[in-house]
Amino acid sequence: MGTSSLTVPNSVQAALQAQLPNAALAAPPAANGVLGQTARTNIENIINSNLSPLQLWTQRDKATAGYRFTPTPDWDFGVDYSHEHRDGLRPTGVSWGFATAGAGDPPSSPRPTNVIEIPQPLNDTTQNVEGKGEYVGTTFWGTRWTTNLKYNGSFFDQDVKQIDIENPFCVTCSLFTGVNRGPNALRWAPPPSNNANAITSNTAVDLPFWKSRFVNTFQYNAMRQDDAFVNTGTNGTIMPPVTLGSVPVGSLDGKVDTFLWNGVYTGRPTKDLQLTIRGRHYDIDNRTPSLHIDNWIWGDSGCAGGTLLVSGMCAPNAARNSLPISYTKDNASGEATWRPAGASGWAGLGGGAYWERYDRHLRDVNVTNEYSGKGWVDLDPIEYVHARASYLYGQRRYDEYNAEEFVKDPGLQFSEVASNMRKFDIANRNRQKAEFMLEWTPGRFVTFSPNAGLRWDDYPDDVFNPLGVRKDHSWNAGIEVAAMLDPTFKLMASYNYENRKLDVAGGSGGANFITGNPFTGCPTDPLLNPEAIIGTSCTWGSNIDQRYHTFMVAGDWKVVPSRFDLRLEYLYSRGSEQNTTTPCSAPLFVGATPVGTNCNGLSTTGTPATLVDPALVNGGQFPKESTTFQRFNVIGRYYVDPTVVQQMGFKGDVTVKVRYTWEKNDVSNWAIDNLTPYVPTADTTELTGANRSLFLAAFNPNYTAQIVAVSTVVKW
Repeated sequence: MGTSSLTVPNSVQAALQAQLPNAALAAPPAANGVLGQTARTNIENIINSNLSPLQLWTQRDKATAGYRFTPTPDWDFGVDYSHEHRDGLRPTGVSWGFATAGAGDPPSSPRPTNVIEIPQPLNDTTQNVEGKGEYVGTTFWGTRWTTNLKYNGSFFDQDVKQIDIENPFCVTCSLFTGVNRGPNALRWAPPPSNNANAITSNTAVDLPFWKSRFVNTFQYNAMRQDDAFVNTGTNGTIMPPVTLGSVPVGSLDGKVDTFLWNGVYTGRPTKDLQLTIRGRHYDIDNRTPSLHIDNWIWGDSGCAGGTLLVSGMCAPNAARNSLPISYTKDNASGEATWRPAGASGWAGLGGGAYWERYDRHLRDVNVTNEYSGKGWVDLDPIEYVHARASYLYGQRRYDEYNAEEFVKDPGLQFSEVASNMRKFDIANRNRQKAEFMLEWTPGRFVTFSPNAGLRWDDYPDDVFNPLGVRKDHSWNAGIEVAAMLDPTFKLMASYNYENRKLDVAGGSGGANFITGNPFTGCPTDPLLNPEAIIGTSCTWGSNIDQRYHTFMVAGDWKVVPSRFDLRLEYLYSRGSEQNTTTPCSAPLFVGATPVGTNCNGLSTTGTPATLVDPALVNGGQFPKESTTFQRFNVIGRYYVDPTVVQQMGFKGDVTVKVRYTWEKNDVSNWAIDNLTPYVPTADTTELTGANRSLFLAAFNPNYTAQIVAVSTVVKW
């Protein structure tokens, strides 16, 4: 622990490995259930008897320096620098690629992988630099203008280039053959060293007509990453060289340049009318070369495709090209607000039109366009009352959807599991959004502010049987009350309720498929289903209902005016989620005879119904989940008497701030309520039986924390 080579005693590995042949078997009363339960119990006992204390910690040492120089009222210069070093251990999850196979399974049927958390060593440095200059002047037509130029640099250095991790469950496992399958060790690479350098220019000028103002921004950012590739082979296996134009390369040569232009014009053609026009262009130019590999190392000890040559190198097979994705994004909008002076300014009407376009490179679609319209009303009908309401409707549509032409052909193979899996940023979408706010002050000391809103996102069918989110509807309502009880004490209380409903479609992949019958079930064989499309008969649905209640109370008290202020805050939030799952219609087969359905996201193989939990076959539901979060803050500010400061030989303002925070989080979630450092799943293997998952228990969502912070601010 604490090094880049994490090991497990061979005796522990051998003892755990001996239990693997039966560890993935189902629980009683299924056939061989006693063998499976016994193996999992033995694994748990071996792990518990070999546990040792582990402390995770992170230390950050950060130094900052800045200097500002204003030689004249028109010129302002500044430079800032920060240096942060991070050290310690933090939990990181690694995936083993192959899980063990149950007794009697053929070697060609690897089980889903499991996760092991490790104490990842930290040793990295981040440096940030900023330099800027600004000038304020007068145009030749006599108005004010401002311009500035800024440089930002960020440099990240990673000292830990790779981490070797021994598999606790394997000492002599084989990756592809035998009952005990899996790599004996993994090699994991933390984020590599990288840097970014940006230049930004801003100019704002007051125009001589219509009380107008124009603000213009240009930015160029160059991001680079060129660390050497990490050799992922842990047992002498060699990957064919990564090539660029048939020439081997040893690093990514990552180059991503971004360019931004943003312009905003505001003007008032008449006293009653205000205009705002915006334009924006953002270009991500990914100049990283598209690299080629003929094969790669899978599980850090075997070849992803093809066999191992005598030389120890993976034979060329299943070649891939990397895809340097890039895009440009253009936005344009116009807004107008009309507040007639004849109505004494108590009413205002507004509207806007918006356009957004993406031109994508190496994505499933080439172009998307979204057009939106928005209207709003702003009212002050009587004194102490202010109301505002708005409504927006928008449609996003793609130009051409062709995953094969845009992704598969350049990359040589699909990278998606299913080609009909909807991607949020490119899917066709209809959006409605409305907001309402009222502010009522019946007296000088009390203000009531009710509010409400909704957002409805609907995703029309843009591809055959789209998977993922099909509908996302939410609405919220709340109220805030603020009162000044006396000149030294203010009190605020608020409540907000939000409800969100989502319809999600999932697919079962190759479940219920009978070999040799391409017309039954959901084949994933490339020869039978080259586009990896999951049909409607093998799609199940989930209706998700999320609800949130949030309460907040805060008070500001001037205990000693101009000397000591105190703020107290309390927040209570409770959220819940309920899922209703609908099984798909794909038949469950016993031999060649359909006996019902077995496709609901819980159990997805053709196991006879007598061998699995009937609740799973019939679409068992997930229990309700809930989270309760509480936070209490006490913040005190003490303003040091200027006389005392002067007596100390200093001229300026000194403020001392102290904060105490109490925080508590409670989660009720069926998936993690019984989570322990070792998770011996007693269910069927179709639930990705976690009979080899290990956790450090560092991310426990049920916790209580107390935080004390002290800061001193000195101004002169």
